[in-house]
Amino acid sequence: MAKLLLVDDDSGTLVWIAEALQGAAYDVRTVSGGSAALELVRTWRPDLILADLLMPEMDGFAFNRLVQAHERIPVMLVSVANKPAEAILQGVAGYVRKPVTAGELRAAVERVLGAVEGVAILVVDDDADIRACYRLILEPRFTVLEAENGRDALALLSREPVALAIVDVHMPVMNGVELIRAMRDDARFYTIPVVVQTSDRAAARAPVWTDLHVAQTILKEEFLDWLMTQIDAHLAPAPSRETDAARPGAVSRGSTAGSP
Repeated sequence: MAKLLLVDDDSGTLVWIAEALQGAAYDVRTVSGGSAALELVRTWRPDLILADLLMPEMDGFAFNRLVQAHERIPVMLVSVANKPAEAILQGVAGYVRKPVTAGELRAAVERVLGAVEGVAILVVDDDADIRACYRLILEPRFTVLEAENGRDALALLSREPVALAIVDVHMPVMNGVELIRAMRDDARFYTIPVVVQTSDRAAARAPVWTDLHVAQTILKEEFLDWLMTQIDAHLAPAPSRETDAARPGAVSRGSTAGSP
């Protein structure tokens, strides 16, 4: 029986998630904050920790950094915030958006518990130099898969598990909008977070990205800076347990989906 630790400052959420997961025959324990969770895992080691992102003592990103620095236990974030791309780049094992059904939550937990391979990121861009640049930054921390258009990306998605897709807008054969729409219409790829990066300022502001549930929309000249910020946050030394200072997660400097 897998052991799960739930961390959330909202007591009602803790009760609901615990009931949903106990019904799936997991051994579940709950705590209301990051410090209490770190104390508990010293004597009781869970197989997976489910934590809220927005907590007053320390946010989910800071909590994950502490856990990875000291305990190496996978952390899944469950949050109303739309930050799945940042979570993956910062080393979180899984990300679930609230509201979520009990079935969706159990399926996400099963996926994370069953994962044995490294995290793969798909880069879709018709410019080979840009793909090479992204690969240089992302490897070796992530497995990087490449496609030069949407059609090739869909074929690759059918063969390889992908945690995050970084997608250009203007590409031959199948463009970024067509690719993401096809992903959202396919149950196999629907939950994969997508970051759109483009040189087209008008395209970056298009409302279609909100309709397609894109996690982030960023101009290409700002994208590398944003990408490095997220990875730097993942690699930064975790705050000591003695201080347990709240350290907010990195803030994206690109525009969010659908925003000007």
